Amino acid sequence: MMPKVSVIVVSYNAADQLESCLRSLAALPEVQRDASFAQVIVSDNGSADDSVARAKLAFPGVEVIENKANLGFAKGCNAGARSATAPLLFFFNPDAVAHRALLENAVAYFDAHPDVAMAGTKLLDEDGSVAESCGEFDTWWQSFLRSSAWGDLPMFRTQANGYKLRQWDYSTERDVDLVVGAAMFIRRDVFEQQGGFDERFFLYHEEIDFAHRLRDAGKRVVFLPQCVVTHLSEQGGSRKTWGKAGVLNWRQRSRRLYWIKRHGRLWYWSLSAALAGRYVLYVAIVAGVVVWIRSVLR
Repeated sequence: MMPKVSVIVVSYNAADQLESCLRSLAALPEVQRDASFAQVIVSDNGSADDSVARAKLAFPGVEVIENKANLGFAKGCNAGARSATAPLLFFFNPDAVAHRALLENAVAYFDAHPDVAMAGTKLLDEDGSVAESCGEFDTWWQSFLRSSAWGDLPMFRTQANGYKLRQWDYSTERDVDLVVGAAMFIRRDVFEQQGGFDERFFLYHEEIDFAHRLRDAGKRVVFLPQCVVTHLSEQGGSRKTWGKAGVLNWRQRSRRLYWIKRHGRLWYWSLSAALAGRYVLYVAIVAGVVVWIRSVLR
C-alpha cells in the first residue's frame, strides 16, 4: 500500500538526536494504527558515529540512504526525496520531536487543500515556548535592518521580519511567504517539478529559495498550527556539528548566495556598501560627540 507521507530526515553524526526523532515518529498514533501510513527515510551524510544502526532500531522499516560523505542539507534532502513514494514529503530535522497527530493532521489538510504546495509546522523550543518559524521575503530595506541589527530597535522591529514573523502568536493558520526548514511539508509532484532544492545551498536558505520559486509559480505556502514539533536546536543539529561560529559562517554564505540569486549583484553590493557605510556613520557620530564635549568643557 502506498504511504500517505514520506518523511525524510537528513542526519550527520547526530545519533542521539536521530534516535529520539525516529522514536517520536514511531510513537505517533497514525503510525501505530497503520505501519504503512508513513515511509521514513534517513539520508545519512557519512556519519562516523552509530547513527545508521540506531536508526534501524528506533524505527522498524526505516530506509537508510548512506551518502558516504557530508553532502549538505539540500543535497541530502534531494537524495532522500528520490526514494520517496508518497504524494506528500515531510522534511524533518533529526534534532526535532514529533507531537501527537503531526502527520495525520498534515495529510488531512493537504487532501482538503489541493492548491497548497508547502506548509510549515508550529515549532516549540525545548522549554515549550513558541519559536518564530515562518516569515516574509526580504526587501532591500528589511535586509539592511536585519543585517545591521537595527531591526532589533523598537521602531524597526515590524519592518525586519525576514524568516521570523513578529507581532503574531502563531496560533492560527495563515498564508506566509516562507517557512523554516526544520519541519516542512511539500507535495512531491511540486517538489519534482521545481527540481528539488538548489544544491548550491549547503546549509540554510534552501527552503527560502524554494519558497520563492513557489511564489514565482503562483503556489501557496501556509503555516499549520495543528502540526506541532519540538525543535531542540540549542543542543543538537548544526550548532553541535559546526559550532556557533561555523553556523554563522554557513548562514552568511547561504544568505549571500540567496541574495545574489534572487536580486542580482547590484542589489547585493549596494546593500554591502550600505552595511559598511553605517560604520562611517557611527564614527562620525562619535567624533561629533567628542567635538561637542570638548567645546562644552572649554
